[in-house]
Formats: sequence, C-alpha cells, structure tokens
Amino acid sequence: MKSKKIKRIIPLLLLLPLCVVLLGTGCDDKEQDPLCFQGKVVNLNHGDGCQNIIEISEPPENSELPVGATIAFNSDLYDGILNEGDIVYFKVLQYEEFGNHFSTCMLFPEFAASIEFCNN
Repeated sequence: MKSKKIKRIIPLLLLLPLCVVLLGTGCDDKEQDPLCFQGKVVNLNHGDGCQNIIEISEPPENSELPVGATIAFNSDLYDGILNEGDIVYFKVLQYEEFGNHFSTCMLFPEFAASIEFCNN
C-alpha cells in the first residue's frame, strides 16, 4: 500500500523543481538596459534661448557622471512629447563640460551631451 503511494509521490516531487524553474523565468517587462541613466527633465527650451536640461537621478554602475549632474540635450531626439518633470531613460554617447557661457536663464547645465533615449 505504501509503495503505491510512494510511486505516485516521487514523480510529482521530481516535477516540482521543473515547475519552479519554468514559473520563475517569465518576461521581466521592467528590465532596464544596464547602460541607461535615469533622469528628470528640469528645463525645456520654449523658444527663449534656454537649454533643454536633464538632471541625472540614477546613473548606471561605474558612471563618470554623478547623481545630480545636469546635462544639456537635444529634445528632438525624443519620440514623444517631453514636459518638465518627466522621468526619462537615456544613454550618454559622449559629453563634455558645458563651459562658461552667458545666459539669462535661471538653470544652466554642467555638461553638454549627445544622448540616445532608451525604451524603458
């Protein structure tokens, strides 16, 4: 009697780890590209000569640009509509210090960057 019960339980126990593996490896819709920065749009050029500026809120690992750094970028590269306060994800292709330029704007970026927006 016990051997029949054990014969039924053993295959089920062998399938249990397989089920755990299959159920645990689903699609992760929120997986982020490890090279992408997260930033907040803090200023947009509204035809007033000011810069489009993103403040970095989460850099990728081993990034040279720290949290809080601000970069000027080309907003035409974004596929959607950008508003101040939007959170965006992007890769920095190259950057340089912005330098001391005269501006009447309240916000001034630390860096000018060529960026590529991520699909996060």
